[in-house]
This record gives sequence, structure tokens and C-alpha cells, in this order.
Amino acid sequence: MRRLLWGLLATALLLAVAAPAWAADPWYGDKARGWFWKEMPPPPAPKPAIGKDKTTQAPPPARKTATEEMAEVRAGLEEAKNEAILRPTPGSLSKYLALQDQTMDKAMLFTDMWQRVRWANPALDYAFTHPTAAGGVRVEREMTRAEQKAALRVVAKDNGLFFFFKGNCPYCTEQGRILQALVKEYQITVMAVSLDGSSNPDFPNAKPDNGIAAKMGVQDAPAMFIVNPNTQETLPLGYGVVPIDEIETRIRRMVMMQPGVY
Repeated sequence: MRRLLWGLLATALLLAVAAPAWAADPWYGDKARGWFWKEMPPPPAPKPAIGKDKTTQAPPPARKTATEEMAEVRAGLEEAKNEAILRPTPGSLSKYLALQDQTMDKAMLFTDMWQRVRWANPALDYAFTHPTAAGGVRVEREMTRAEQKAALRVVAKDNGLFFFFKGNCPYCTEQGRILQALVKEYQITVMAVSLDGSSNPDFPNAKPDNGIAAKMGVQDAPAMFIVNPNTQETLPLGYGVVPIDEIETRIRRMVMMQPGVY
């Protein structure tokens, strides 16, 4: 009996000493959940992507070009017109007429703005340098004629004309008369060359063709070329009957003006 009491006392002492260690153990402190709870561990939190947005946004739609928009307007108007022609109902005709009015309104707005911009910018207004009104046209002609005459007098000092003709050519006769008037007004030298050995009433001392026509590329008569005897440069003035004012214009443009300048 005494041995039994001592055994119980020893057991109680061991429990008293070990109790704090068990109480500190997480498993022991959570014994109410049971020894065999079998819980799965929580999933790990997703890591944020480095250098990327967490939200993906769709790109904005591409803006249509003006050419694409105009193509749609034209296609819509054409479709409405064809529909009205094939099926001329009040609805189809009303739709076509409404679209046509809208298109005409846009065209009128464009025309109005185009004129306003030209009026405000003289560099964009052709009528500023080349008037279209009656008074402006007259002044421009007078100025142009004066410039042409002055230019031709300058050209006549260092250049001459080659005149190719034929005896049985009435147009050559008329062109000879015009060139003789040019000689009297500007004292320019004209070398008349007969392609068939005949003479010209206004150039009785014409020279027969010695191959110069083929060298200069003469294709028919009457023909005129500007010639610079110092540089041996030749420029074609044209074929056929050319009046004196047109000869003045061509000489001025060919000799003294760059292509594209008027």
C-alpha cells in the first residue's frame, strides 16, 4: 500500500513539472481542434509580375484617315443612289436626297473656306499676280508686253534666228513677212534657209540648205530656231505661222526664264 502511494506521488510530481512545457507547445495548446484534424496548408499568395500592369487594357481603335472617311461617304451616296434607281420608293429617294444635300453642304463649306483662305493669303491667290478682272487683265498685258519687248531687245544683241522655209509653202511666205517685221522693230538677225533651193519674197538672199537643217533636227517648214553664235546653242521656237507677239513671248520664256516660271 505504501509503495502504491509513493508511485502516485511520483507521478503527480512529474506531471506538475512537465505541464508548463506541454502548455507552451503549439500543438498542445491547440488540442481542442483534435489530434487528427488533417488541414491542408493555405495556398501561397500570387507574386505580382515585375514591370507589367496587373490590368490588361485593349488598345484604342485606330482612327480613320480622311481618305477612308471620304471613301465611306462616297460609297454610301453611291449605294443610296443605286438603291433609289433600282427601287424608287419614297423611303429610298428620301434617303438619297438627304445624303446628296449633306454632301453638297460639305462641298459648299469647302468652297467658301477655300476662297477665304485665298483672300487672306496673297501667295496662295493666283489672281493676285495674274488678275482676272477686266482692268487687271489690261494692266497685266501692258506690263507683260513691255517686259517682252525689253527682253527681246536684250536677246537680239547676242542671238539670231534661223528661218527654214520652202518655196511652195504659203505658210512659209506668211511667216517670212512676220519675221521681216520683227527685224525692223528689234534689229535682230534672221538667217533664212531654203530647204528646196527656192527663194522667199521677204528674204531674197536666203541660203540653200547645206545640211544645217538635218543637224538642227528640222522636221518641217516653216520652222524657227534661236541661235547663239558665241555658244553655238540652239533652241526651237516652233513650227507653222507664229504671230509676232507670240514670237516675243516664246523668245522671252526660252532665253530669259526658267521652266515653270510664267
